[in-house]
Amino acid sequence: MSKDKVAWGITGAGAFLRECVDIILSIPKERIDIFLSKAGEEVLKIYRLWDSLKGYNLVLDRSASSPSCGFFYSGLYSVLVVAPATSNTVAKMVCGIADTLITNIFAQAGKAGIPSIVLPTDVDEGLISFSPSGKKITLNRRKVDEDNISKLKEMEGVRIAYSLRELKDALRELGL
Repeated sequence: MSKDKVAWGITGAGAFLRECVDIILSIPKERIDIFLSKAGEEVLKIYRLWDSLKGYNLVLDRSASSPSCGFFYSGLYSVLVVAPATSNTVAKMVCGIADTLITNIFAQAGKAGIPSIVLPTDVDEGLISFSPSGKKITLNRRKVDEDNISKLKEMEGVRIAYSLRELKDALRELGL
């Protein structure tokens, strides 16, 4: 089996969510599998984006052992994208905690030598986001979040996308 698929993890972030779904929709369905944390599934529904992913292969966080992590050793994936990534997910990644589907696939991708691209929600101070109702929200980045992003950037095989443009550029480099 050729390594031509993208594994895309969605966490429980509202920031960048709509834009990330738009990027996902630009990737042919047969070239992507979408992994959803429980919170990721919830926010997709809250933001009314769930139905837009119909027809895509969705891997849901339903078991403690995350058997779908085995796919990362099969040669199926060329890259893992985690976008958007909450500050909680980034902190767990940095500490090696693999207790959700997304943090587990991140750990397994690293062990299998599969590169990861992560778009943290806390990349910019004063990021403007929107609530599910469309209300404008300014997000303040904490020092601990900034420190965790710096630590994540230093991990082998991890690329941080500091903007949606950088995420799109990284995917374009992969032919997507």
